[in-house]
Amino acid sequence: MGKLGTIARRTFLIGSAAVLGGVAFGTYIVRKPHDNPLADSLPEGSATFNPWVLIDQEKITLITPHADKGQGVASAQAALIAEELDVEFGQFEISFGQPSAAYWNTAMADESAPFKSTNESFTAETVRGIMGSVLKVMGLQGTGGSTTIPDSFEKLRYAGAVARETLKLAAAEQSGVPVEQLKTANGAVLLPDGSQLKYVELAAAAAKLDPVGNVTLRDPGQWRLIGKPMQRLDIVGKSTGTLDYGIDLKVDGMVHAAIKLNPRQGGAVNGYDASAAEKMPGVSKVVPVTGGAAVIADNTWRAFQAADAIEFDWGEAPYPAEQEEHWKTVAASFTDELLDSEWRNDGDVEAAQAEGGVIEAEYRSPYVAHAPLNRLMLSFWLPTNA
Repeated sequence: MGKLGTIARRTFLIGSAAVLGGVAFGTYIVRKPHDNPLADSLPEGSATFNPWVLIDQEKITLITPHADKGQGVASAQAALIAEELDVEFGQFEISFGQPSAAYWNTAMADESAPFKSTNESFTAETVRGIMGSVLKVMGLQGTGGSTTIPDSFEKLRYAGAVARETLKLAAAEQSGVPVEQLKTANGAVLLPDGSQLKYVELAAAAAKLDPVGNVTLRDPGQWRLIGKPMQRLDIVGKSTGTLDYGIDLKVDGMVHAAIKLNPRQGGAVNGYDASAAEKMPGVSKVVPVTGGAAVIADNTWRAFQAADAIEFDWGEAPYPAEQEEHWKTVAASFTDELLDSEWRNDGDVEAAQAEGGVIEAEYRSPYVAHAPLNRLMLSFWLPTNA
C-alpha cells in the first residue's frame, strides 16, 4: 500500500467540468486519462469529466465503480470519498457509473505479477510496473481478488479532497472570505460568521474553476468514517425489499432462461430428452450448453419448471466419487511433476532434521464452498480500432 500511495501522490491527474449547471470532480492514478465514458451521451449544452464526485444543483452523487456483490464495497468506496469531502451518509447518492477504462484497477497489477506481495526486489517491481502498464492500456475495470480497497484507498480520498478544496475556493470567491478561514462539514462550506454555503449551491460556480490540485489527505486521527462503525448503504433496501437487483430489470420482449448443468462438476452430458419440456406452457426453446441445457421461456418460473422436466443422462465426474479417494489423490500429488509453484524455499530441511528430532503431523482441511462469492467480475474497454 505504501508503494501505491507513493505512485498516487506523484501521478494524480485531476479535472472538473460543468454538468447541467453543476460540477464533476475526477481523479485518476494514471498519467494520461482515458476518454470520458459519458461524453457521447451528454445532453446538449452540458459537459462532464470522468468523475468520482458529481455535484449539481440538486444532489451529490458519489461514483463507486467497483461492483458490490454483497461484500459491502459500494459503502466502503463511498466512505473513502465522503471522508475527505465532508459529507455524511444520507447526504449523497451513489452510482456504479458507466463501465470505463478510466476506472482501471491499479491493484490488480500487483496481484497479477507472479511474486509474493512481500517481494520488493528489482525484478518483482519491474514486472509489477509492466503489468500495470498493460492493465492501464487495456482499461481493465475489475472487481475481485480483494482489490477494491487497495485500488481505492488513496485515489478516492484524493477525489473527495479535491472536490472539497475546489468548493471552498468557489465559496471564497463568492463570499470574499479567504480560503484559509473556511471550513467544511455536512455537505457545506462554513463561514466564520456561522453561515454556510451548501455544496449544491456552489456547484455552478465551482464548475467554472480549475480544480485545486495541491491537496493533503487528512491524518487518520481526524477520520470520522474510515475505521469507525457505520451502517452499510444497502441495509434498508435489502431489509425492505426495495433494492433493485440485476434480476429486477425488465425490457419489452424480454425472455427468461434457466440452465441445468451436470451436478458432477466437469462431467459430460451423454444426452438428454427435452420433449416434455418443449411442450410446456411459455417455453420457446431448449438449447444445449456446455455441461447441460438451457430453457428459454416467457417467465422465470416456467423456465425453472421446464428445466426440471428435462431427462438427462449425466456423465461421470472427472474426480473420485468418494472423499477417501480424494485424500489419496491429494496425498499422491506431492511430486516434482505436479508441482505448480513454489513461493518460498527457506533454510535447509535435511540439515535441520539431522540435528534434532522430527515432529510428524498430518493436517486436513475440508473443501470450502464459497466459490460463487469469489467469482471475478471484469469489464474491459478496448479502442474502437482494436
